[in-house]
Parts: sequence; structure tokens; C-alpha cells
Amino acid sequence: MYAMHYAITLPADYDMDNIRERIATKGPLLDDLPGLGMKAYLVREKGVVGSAVNQYATFYLWASAQGMGGFLWGGRGFGGIVSSFGRPPVRHWAGAACHLGRQALSAARNATIKEVDIEPDADPAAAVSSALASTVQRAGQPEVCLAAVAVDPQSWKIVTFTLWAGEPSAENEARYEVGHISMPELDAILG
Repeated sequence: MYAMHYAITLPADYDMDNIRERIATKGPLLDDLPGLGMKAYLVREKGVVGSAVNQYATFYLWASAQGMGGFLWGGRGFGGIVSSFGRPPVRHWAGAACHLGRQALSAARNATIKEVDIEPDADPAAAVSSALASTVQRAGQPEVCLAAVAVDPQSWKIVTFTLWAGEPSAENEARYEVGHISMPELDAILG
């Protein structure tokens, strides 16, 4: 599994309903994309639940590297982002685990993303093991639809992505509104 994320920061006076309309129109186009485990279409609006910016963002969990490459440079979707907004930097991580929560994915209304550094003198195995255990616990929370964890071994950071049916109970995490979820190969990324 591979995790991927990009965020496009928009002007402070940008009408975010344009982004919501884009998601409603274009989101379902990836509902059957080969190699895609799950994609969440995300929105942050300046002044709403503490956001300092307007942002259109996505978070992906890929079942295969071929699917990810096909999307980014193989003509299966990323060209639409590039033609509308320019080419944003795309962050990616090695996926470590993805678990369904107690709520259905169709109930997801909010998402959170949190990155933490693995301390320079820490054993990566212990840090990742702890993150895996925390992800299982998070998936068991009442409002969680999905919880995933991934690792960037270049910068030694752990990222946790969570979909919530209600209000997130997480603190110090970037919070997003969920506009759409595509999940053509969800079973391939679970476990």
C-alpha cells in the first residue's frame, strides 16, 4: 500500500463552493480506477473550524504502485488537477496499515491528517509499532470510519489519516471536510 497527499492552497476570498461543485462532478470519475484503494476529496475553508486557509486537498491509499503511477503520469486523472491549478507537489509514504472503523465509509464527513517525527535517536521499528497499535485503537473509536498510518523513511515521519463520521476527537491535526470518497479496491488495502 502507498499513501499519497497533495493540497492546493487557494486565495482567501476564493469561493469554496466552486471546489465542492468540482468534487461532486469529478469525484465519481475515479470510483472504478484500477489500483486505487481509497481516495478522499477534502476541503479546508478559511475561518471554519480553525482553518487559516482555503484549500482543496486529497488523500489516497493505493493498492499498487502501477495505479499510483498511472494516475500521476499515465493519463488517468492528475492532468485535470495540473490543467486547473498547476502541478502541486505530491507527498507520498509507504503504507503501514489501514483499518475500517465502527462507522460506514459512506458516513464520513470529516478527515484529519497528522504527521509526527520519529526522533533521530529512536528505533524506527518501535516508533512504527506504536503507531500501528494507535491506529487500531483509533479505528475502534465510535465516530471513526477509517484509520490509516504510513511512513516516510526519507524524513522519518509517520502520518496518520482518519475519516470521521462526526466531529473528530483528535487534537493538533489538520482537519478537513470530506466531499467524496472513491474506494474501488478498498479490500486490497485493509489489514
